[in-house]
Amino acid sequence: MPAPQTMPMPPAVRRAILGLGVSQIIGWGTTYYLLSLLSGEIGASLGLSTAWVLGGTSLTLGAAALIGPWIGRWQDRSGSRVVMATGTVIMATGLVVLAFSKGLSSYYLGWAIIGIGSPMSLYSAAFTALTQISGSQARRAISYLTFMGGLASTSFWPFTAWLMSFLDWRTIILLFAGLNLAICLPIHLTLLPGRGGEAAHVPAADPVEAGIPASAFPLAFALFAAMLAMNGLIFNSWSLLVFPLLEGLGFAAKAAVLVGSMVGVFQVAGRMGEALLAQRFSIMWTAFVSAAFLPVSFLFLIQAQGSIPVGLAFAAFYGISNGLMTIARGGLTLAIFGSRGYGERLNRITVSQNAAGALAPILGGFLLDRLGAAMLVDLMLGTATLALVTMLALRHHCSRHGLN
Repeated sequence: MPAPQTMPMPPAVRRAILGLGVSQIIGWGTTYYLLSLLSGEIGASLGLSTAWVLGGTSLTLGAAALIGPWIGRWQDRSGSRVVMATGTVIMATGLVVLAFSKGLSSYYLGWAIIGIGSPMSLYSAAFTALTQISGSQARRAISYLTFMGGLASTSFWPFTAWLMSFLDWRTIILLFAGLNLAICLPIHLTLLPGRGGEAAHVPAADPVEAGIPASAFPLAFALFAAMLAMNGLIFNSWSLLVFPLLEGLGFAAKAAVLVGSMVGVFQVAGRMGEALLAQRFSIMWTAFVSAAFLPVSFLFLIQAQGSIPVGLAFAAFYGISNGLMTIARGGLTLAIFGSRGYGERLNRITVSQNAAGALAPILGGFLLDRLGAAMLVDLMLGTATLALVTMLALRHHCSRHGLN
């Protein structure tokens, strides 16, 4: 499907993008990025090893994989306002449970509750909301949203570090729960469509038709889901193992921090570039570039041997790949399958990605301990290459049925 011609977005859609951008920064920053800095304090307080503490994220992704399709179906039928507002309240509740946890069971209960709320209020739900109100401009709207959402770690890591200088981890998490209720909840209640796809001053968008015939859906779905699962294994393993992996490959500690931090910068840069060029290239090209850049990034990393310039080349290709894949996930689902039933379809496609993401930290940590950093990177290269082949097969399949 060629990229649509540039058209000005209605003010209500622009307000929704801005509001959802804020809510995504807070939603991701207060949940998925929470353990990056607080895991040590939490583990020491609760008497848990790092592996058990990080297992909370796996539990959240597993819960999201299980209930995601049901959430998407609910959002398709009832609109985004009630779903995303409910998800915000549930995530805040999970954070409160987390703040008062006394051991492993209550700690995991908090993460399980967050896992129920996250598919209601994070990217999948936000993409569906924008699709409901922006129609054929949904790809551009999603690009703008992910550009803002990519600032979550950039914003919340220094914010959390500052809070840690004078607050304990329980108080910080309670503050995070308050941010969700005080800022995200009003955004979701006032700027999003309700039942029938309409919100105040937000008319329902015309439906986007599927880019391929229904008979071609099953194979497209299988190929797309398989590619996302392989990428989920890589991205989620890397996010939690980045520093031991880089140090195991010969990077000094400070160099590892530099290279790891630059991934986020290039992730945002990739999304910015996609937003600027979206009218010139189809979403299929965005997905292809994302899939192609990932194995290239690991080829650089294998050759780095502690070299900062080569490490930064890895960060550039890896960050751009990661940033573009988030956009491709939402935009390609719309281009292939259309907007009818979009919420449920998107959540079904990402079941495999979430399930792989839940497994990734455990599997990645095991392989790193048993095989070492160099072999784990080789395996990531192989997985990324297979994901690229799968993407090429998806592109060929869709092209045969009229979607380029």
